[in-house]
Amino acid sequence: MKAINKQNFLIEEIWLLTFGGAFQHSGIYKANTKEKERTYFRNMLKGYIEQIVLKEYKQYVSDEDHLENIISISNYTASFKDVPKAPINVGISQKLLNLALKYYWCLGLLPEPPHFPIDRIIQQKIYKQPLINWTQLDDINIYMQIINDARVLAKQNNLSLAQWELENFNRR
Repeated sequence: MKAINKQNFLIEEIWLLTFGGAFQHSGIYKANTKEKERTYFRNMLKGYIEQIVLKEYKQYVSDEDHLENIISISNYTASFKDVPKAPINVGISQKLLNLALKYYWCLGLLPEPPHFPIDRIIQQKIYKQPLINWTQLDDINIYMQIINDARVLAKQNNLSLAQWELENFNRR
């Protein structure tokens, strides 16, 4: 009987959740893109994030390095001319990376991430006004303003950003 690798199963499930969370409501795909092409795009993007980006997170990653990684994901998608309408923006890139990091951290596969996934729900917890449509966010400075607003709340509660978000995260 073939050995079952539970960790690989969980990682595949994490990626389903990650892509679902990052691509929901984003309309990133060109019209009439075949599922085979979408799957190829997601697999290549997953491979890039796992093999290149996530390796850096086995140790402390600064805000600056984390921002560079978010931008590198967006830049990587620019090479896929036939699937996404355009390179994915900062908002979708941060959601992809931050969700993956959050899941890997919660499973004990990586240390605590430097940031957390930004979306409408967490902005409401921060009381960020006006709310930023994260699927349209393409300014890394606005992203950092949201992170810094959350950092103030986390510090008031003696929590890291990731711990604060996990405590305040609430599915709809």
